[in-house]
Amino acid sequence: MSVQLEIQDGSPWYLSPNIWTVPGNDPEGSPGMPIVGQNCYMWARVRNTGSTAVNNAQVRFYWANPSVGFDRNTANFIGSSNVTLAAGETRDVLCLTPWIPVFVNDGHECVLAEAFHSTADPLPASPAFNVPTDRHVAQRNLTVVMAFKSMNMMFSAAFSVCNPSRKDQAFRIYTRPGRLEELRPLAKHYDPEFLPLQGKGEVVELGFVARPCPNQEEMRHAKEVIEDFKVAGKTCAGLSLVGRLSGEAALVHVIQEVDGKEIGGLSILVINGDATPRGKEQQ
Repeated sequence: MSVQLEIQDGSPWYLSPNIWTVPGNDPEGSPGMPIVGQNCYMWARVRNTGSTAVNNAQVRFYWANPSVGFDRNTANFIGSSNVTLAAGETRDVLCLTPWIPVFVNDGHECVLAEAFHSTADPLPASPAFNVPTDRHVAQRNLTVVMAFKSMNMMFSAAFSVCNPSRKDQAFRIYTRPGRLEELRPLAKHYDPEFLPLQGKGEVVELGFVARPCPNQEEMRHAKEVIEDFKVAGKTCAGLSLVGRLSGEAALVHVIQEVDGKEIGGLSILVINGDATPRGKEQQ
């Protein structure tokens, strides 16, 4: 007999459809992107895959600025709720504390939730979330950026690389092309015109620069892969992914790797801003 709490990951693991946000004052309202300065409620779909019921399991909710590799020390705690689940039961759990976003990076959304019971199904002792291997926790790490003809369809997306270890570490940072189809499980949480699931396009001239707002000259000298990005223990360091959009929209995954193991990920959706309906960018 056991309690096994889970918030399911997505594919890739950092695009979970089982965490979502509802902007505004009504937590039962329509899901959508967080809006700076306005109340936003978070939800998580929690299930008990074990054979024993659990009373008053805890669900904790977090947000983070655009980053890979963050942990409980670098994420921002929002609030928590309790849930009681029978064996095999699934429930949608509302974070009782509203979140008032102070920063949205042109459509960035990095949210995380974890479900556990302190005695029947505790969390691992480490402060690291270990999302790919820990069923208790799930993450949605999605940034949306616009590319415009006036900028030759070039774009820049700033993010942080976090080192949760006490020791200094060097990370491999690289990209992997995504497919818009990977966003389909998230579609129910967004305005249908915001996620261009049927769009066609690709991102070219991809690379990384160590500045938050690089100019075009710096973009031209961006590195395709950073093999040895050093970050001091318990700190974060900044990078920007730059590139040029060809077509309507494209999805790119940014991967953080150490010793051949993937430990962090961030998805960046690049949209042709000239073709986006006015007002949709911040919804």
